[in-house]
Formats: sequence, structure tokens, C-alpha cells
Amino acid sequence: MLKTLTKTYIKAFNDKDLKGVEALLDEDFILEDPAVKRIEGKQKALGAIESIFSSCENLSFSAKNIYEDGQTTFIEFILKLDEVRLEGVDILEWKEGKIKECRAYLDLPK
Repeated sequence: MLKTLTKTYIKAFNDKDLKGVEALLDEDFILEDPAVKRIEGKQKALGAIESIFSSCENLSFSAKNIYEDGQTTFIEFILKLDEVRLEGVDILEWKEGKIKECRAYLDLPK
């Protein structure tokens, strides 16, 4: 089930579907990544995600692999933002069908 929800998240993010992403996030959602450091709260995190969506014309988010372990899924991803190609791992912590926390690990371009 979590693998299917993870694929739904990937599709929503890839489609720049902010409402689709929002539907998957817990109210107490926490986002950690190298760019934003740590954001607590669903609405603040959605602001950061919306900023990513609006920062580029072409966005592509795809999974090389998805792994599931208990209430955690791991996405090995490729994220393309216009001409920038990023590879990394998202670790999603799930609670009752919602993403409680996303920790993203990737190297940002200098």
C-alpha cells in the first residue's frame, strides 16, 4: 500500500500538482533537504514545494527505485529542473496513509 501511495506522490510532484501533493501530507508534516534545511508544518512545506514548481518551466521527477520497510519508503530519484539534473534519495515516513516526514538527500549544484 505504501509503495502505491509513494507512486501517487511521485506522479503528483512530477505533474506539479500541488493539491495532489497536499492531499498526501500530514498536518504536522516535516520537510528536510539541503536547500530548505528544515520546515515544520504542512502549509509552510507546501509554500516551499510551490516555490520549486514555479522556479522552473520544465520539471521531471522520476524514481529509479522505490523500497519499502515498515512505515518508511525510500525513493531513489532523478529530478530535472529545466537544465539542472539532480539525483538523490527521499526518505518518506508514513502515518495513517499520510506522509509525516520527508528527508531528501542530494547534492545541490554550486
